[in-house]
Amino acid sequence: MKESYHICFTSHNEVMFRDPEDHGMFLNLMALRAFSMDTEVLVDAQMSTHVHLGIFSGNPQLFAASLRMSYSKYFNRKYDRKGRMGEKYTFQLRIEGHVHQMVLQNYVIRNGLHHAASATALGYPYCCARDLFSEDIGLNTDKPARMSKEDMYSQLPRHAEFPDHYQMNEQGFFTRQSFMEIRRAEQYYGSPRNYLYQINRLTDDSWTRDQMDEGTGTPVTIYNIEQADEKSVAQMLKNESGRYYNRSHLQDLDVCRLIDGDLLSSFGATSVYHLTDSQKKSLEQRLRYEYHLPEAQIARCLVMPR
Repeated sequence: MKESYHICFTSHNEVMFRDPEDHGMFLNLMALRAFSMDTEVLVDAQMSTHVHLGIFSGNPQLFAASLRMSYSKYFNRKYDRKGRMGEKYTFQLRIEGHVHQMVLQNYVIRNGLHHAASATALGYPYCCARDLFSEDIGLNTDKPARMSKEDMYSQLPRHAEFPDHYQMNEQGFFTRQSFMEIRRAEQYYGSPRNYLYQINRLTDDSWTRDQMDEGTGTPVTIYNIEQADEKSVAQMLKNESGRYYNRSHLQDLDVCRLIDGDLLSSFGATSVYHLTDSQKKSLEQRLRYEYHLPEAQIARCLVMPR
């Protein structure tokens, strides 16, 4: 029997997405796994070092393992890398009530905001925030392109199978509207107005009280969603205001684009995984002194031990 789960897998020491194509291919693979494993994906957020999903599944661990394995194969082939992507452990939390589900969706959708990757939840492009109530709110969502089934298959791994209602955009990636359970996710908010209120409201004790009043399971909080230390969670809660987002700050995707597109050529390399330790050290110094980037960001973008 399918039940509701939050799943999250992480890669703290190495970025999971080095360019927008990686985000798109993750969507494609997620869509294929959702179909083949009879799993409903309601909400998602693809961050630089981790992925959050809200799903209905009969086997969430197997779905997560299969999705991560297929993405690791894609990433390894593209960047000439070896091994599993990220930490071995996949976090899993069963969601039991209506309010619990809405709070979970809020935290997933607001992940870009929590990590200061956007000024609002709707401003982060690599999550489903813009797809819920898109017509009512007046957002420009991912538009499907006119593609034949043969053209769509050409964008996917060999032997891929998907239903006729799946659609791709012009970049060759499945649209969330076509394969995710967007309408089901919307039902937990009830109306577009309430959706906008919930994703813009600051976290407070009332979220926990509302879940406890429902009487179904342990309340969903930012602590059990993020699995982070108190200092990190405190900063995420500050980020909810949007005041800590800096448009000029280079995100991990920007740094990877700088490394892969401009800096690798000076060493005659085509992948960061081809660099020697001394070459990485040279790039680390350049990124630190010319671009004033923090050590942790440089380390994960250059795949260097900290």
